[in-house]
Amino acid sequence: MQAHAIAAFPEESCGMVVDNAYRPLVNTHPDPTRHFHIADADYLTHADGLQAVVHSHPMGPLHPSGDDMRGQLATGVPWAIIPTDGEAAGAPIVWGAGVPVPPLIGRPFVHGVTDCYALCRDYYRDTLGIAVADQARDDEWWDHGENLYLDGFQERGFVTADRAMMRPDDVVLMAIRSKVPNHAGIVMPNGLILHHLQKRLSRREPLGPWMRYVTHVLRHGSVAP
Repeated sequence: MQAHAIAAFPEESCGMVVDNAYRPLVNTHPDPTRHFHIADADYLTHADGLQAVVHSHPMGPLHPSGDDMRGQLATGVPWAIIPTDGEAAGAPIVWGAGVPVPPLIGRPFVHGVTDCYALCRDYYRDTLGIAVADQARDDEWWDHGENLYLDGFQERGFVTADRAMMRPDDVVLMAIRSKVPNHAGIVMPNGLILHHLQKRLSRREPLGPWMRYVTHVLRHGSVAP
């Protein structure tokens, strides 16, 4: 995978993992330095044994785009990004169904993979046994007219809760240098919050200093009232 990514630079390489082997394919996108496309014939040839979709990000970014996330959700298999500068290639950035989930505390921030939304989803699944649907998202979506947290939270099983009645396992939404809520965390016992900010490891810390940013409190219907 790494050799293919380096050889394809400055274009994006693409391929598929089928029956535990990487199959390099031709990127047929008309703008191959910024996007990739696997021809339908190639995809259908390997679809039955498909285990993962792989592509490179020449010179970054080191995270999936919204289109990458939409593609992963559509295929239902893990996707991987190979970062490369044309001379060397880094370790794959892998996400999606079946990928091992890192510990809730101390994970590095990777947009779309281990960010604040992912932390909340992982907490609900691993701690409460509640599956919350993933959502494709571009980096800094809040600056581009999107409202990830408020659009569709009811479809994901959440209801708004009274801020004065906030309790552990609730989700707090925050607007940090944004006109819409762009950060989320989990209320923990003893006045703590579990959350994950950019350029920081995920952590538990006192909720108090973050309350001035809180815009909404959400509670999952299965744990309400």
